Formats: sequence, C-alpha cells, structure tokens
Amino acid sequence: MILNRSMMPRASVEETEIPWEQVSGWLQKVFSGEEAMEASRSNAERLSPVAAAHRILTNSFGLIPFGLYRKDGDARVPAEDNFLQKVLKERANEYMSPFMMRKIVMSNAFWWGFGAVWNRKDAAGHVIARIPLPTGCCTIRKDTATGTYWYDYSVDGFYKSFNNSELSFLYFETYDGIRGRGMLDLAREAISADAMAQRYNKKFYQNGARLSGVVEVDTDANKDTRDRLKKEFRAYATDDAFAVAVIDHGMKFTPLGIKQSDAQFIESRGFTVEEISRFSGIPKHMLQTGKESYNSNSQQRLNYVTDTLLPYVVQWENEDSYKLPDPSLRKDGVYVHGNVEALLRADPTTRADFYVKLIEHSVMCPDDARAKEELNPIPGGLGKAFLVTKNLGSLESVLKGETTNG
Repeated sequence: MILNRSMMPRASVEETEIPWEQVSGWLQKVFSGEEAMEASRSNAERLSPVAAAHRILTNSFGLIPFGLYRKDGDARVPAEDNFLQKVLKERANEYMSPFMMRKIVMSNAFWWGFGAVWNRKDAAGHVIARIPLPTGCCTIRKDTATGTYWYDYSVDGFYKSFNNSELSFLYFETYDGIRGRGMLDLAREAISADAMAQRYNKKFYQNGARLSGVVEVDTDANKDTRDRLKKEFRAYATDDAFAVAVIDHGMKFTPLGIKQSDAQFIESRGFTVEEISRFSGIPKHMLQTGKESYNSNSQQRLNYVTDTLLPYVVQWENEDSYKLPDPSLRKDGVYVHGNVEALLRADPTTRADFYVKLIEHSVMCPDDARAKEELNPIPGGLGKAFLVTKNLGSLESVLKGETTNG
C-alpha cells in the first residue's frame, strides 16, 4: 500500500525539465564554491591563446592594402575615383585610417560573428566615409511585407536603421548570410574551460601552492582536538608560502584536489591552444606554441594566408566591389582588390628564388619583381621585357628565332 501510494503521481507536483546548463552551473558552484565561467568577451580576451588569435587575425586583415582597379582588356590598371581612393587608401573616416577600420571590422566579426561598415554617402552619392559599427549594439529584423532585412544600431543614445545596401559585411562564420557566429559562440566550451583552468591556477598560487586536505588520526578525536587541528591548519593555509605544518604522532595528512602536475594540467591548457587554433584557423606556432621546424612554420604560415585569411579578403572584395562603386563604374569594370602578397614576404633568399622562377617562365618581367621589392624600374625600359629560360633571351627574340650568346 505504501509503495503503491509513493508511485502514484501527485497532482500538486509539477514536473519541470531542468536545462543541463543550470545543473552544470550548480555542480560547479557546489564543488568549487563559485559560479561557472561565462564565455564573455571580457573573460575570453584575458586568455592568452584567444587574445593572440584576435590580435593576429585583426592585424593581418588590417595590413592588407585594398585598392580600386579597372579592367582594361586583360590588364588591371588603377581606377580613378578620388572619393573611393581616399577612403580606401588615405582615411576611412575623420577619426581612423583604413587599417584601423579594417581591424575593427574583423574584431567585431571575430567576437560576434559579423562586422559591418556604414558606407556613408553625400548628396551626390559619393562615399565620403566608412564607419565601422559595433555588432554588440545591433538588432536584426526582417520586414515581412518586403522581405528586407534591417540592421538597427543603438549606441550611446544614438539610434539608426540601415538596410543591407548601406553596409559592407564581413562574416567570421555564417549559415544564412544574415546572422553570424563568432568565437564566443563557436568556441564557448573551450573558452570556459580554459578560463576555469586559469582561475584554478591563480588560486593555486594564491594559496601558496598548497592543497586542502584531511587529517586522519589513529583514534577517535574529541571536539576540542578537531577544533585545534582546524585552527592550526587554517593558520598554515593563510600564512606565507614557506609555512610548515606540524602534526602529532599518529596523524596523517591526506591532500584533497589535484596537483598541477596531475591530470596533465599543462597538457590540458595546451589542448585549449589547439582548440583555439582549430576554431580560428591560425597555426599553433603563431599562437606561440608548438615545436615545428622553420620550414614547417613557413608552410603553415602560407596555409594560414591562403586557407584562413584569403576567404575573408575575397568576401570583403566582393562586398566592396558591389557596394562602393556606383553602377556606372561597375559597368566600366571597376572593382576593389586586396593584395595578400603583403603578408607572404619570405626571407631574401626565398624571395629571390621565387622571382627567378617567375621571370624565367615569363610570369612576370624584371620590373614587376623590382616593383614588389619597392625598387625603381631598370633605366631605359629594359626591365619591361619578358624573359624565357632559353639563355634568358627576350620572348620576342625567341619567337623571331634569334639566339643570344651566353
């Protein structure tokens, strides 16, 4: 009868499913005495691998020079538009350089999933300023009547709505082309785990690198003895790091918790670096870790530029090529191009070998190579001739059947 009654549902009790996040936070509070770490930007930017990834990616994107070009047959020549050239190369707006504007845009994308720039125009339709907007102050809404997405920004009492055509977007990651997913979302667990490990490390040393524990005695201890031991060990725990605890004969101290050398503490933090490396696409050696050789590091850096950074550059080129030039300029083949070669400069020997191969196969002329090294052209226009591997004669002479004496 008692079992039957205990198994019967009680009408006065409402069953509610408790989210795991709530249970996890409660367990964290029980075992550590503190709330679980939140993967907020203020917490994340205090973690060295996350801060390094943010610094590298934002600086890399800021360093890439973007310019306005026009297609002239098969050639690419600089386009003439004083307004666009100014915001692309001189000043993005009254307060910042193009480098700083791009760095801020990538920073917003890194943390929040996307960064946006307001391409501010004058009455004649010329872009006169490019102003990065804080993603954390943005609300995205959709006009159900027209299907248009609006981006509402509220910053320090200033409120303004933009449609898609007024902004240039850079996404860290997106699944619909509207909303982005940034590091705080994608790497939330890794950031929280490393923040907790760093906090444990801090408390470990604040406690003089001593662990809590249990004192065992051979016989039953009375209350006075237990209180005296607690008082003595509490004084030991709060004294300087070189304090010595003394226990009586027949007593044994058993530490509770883990040492930093246990549970592969150092390796666990190294795993966090690997996680941040995977999420950001930045090689481990650039996050100040790893034992790869110099050649391996060089290859990884090349992979970083081509596999991680280049997609952001192409994305930004596509956005600006469509939204910066007016329709008449776009019709004439005007577009925005970013030069990633600024980040691919190797050591002098490697660059020399690289240029020799390109010149020998007529990929570039000597003057092209000199221009990349910021050197003046060869006098008399001699450096404009393309060379081929046959005695390094000019392409024209080889086609005419002429030979050169080596």
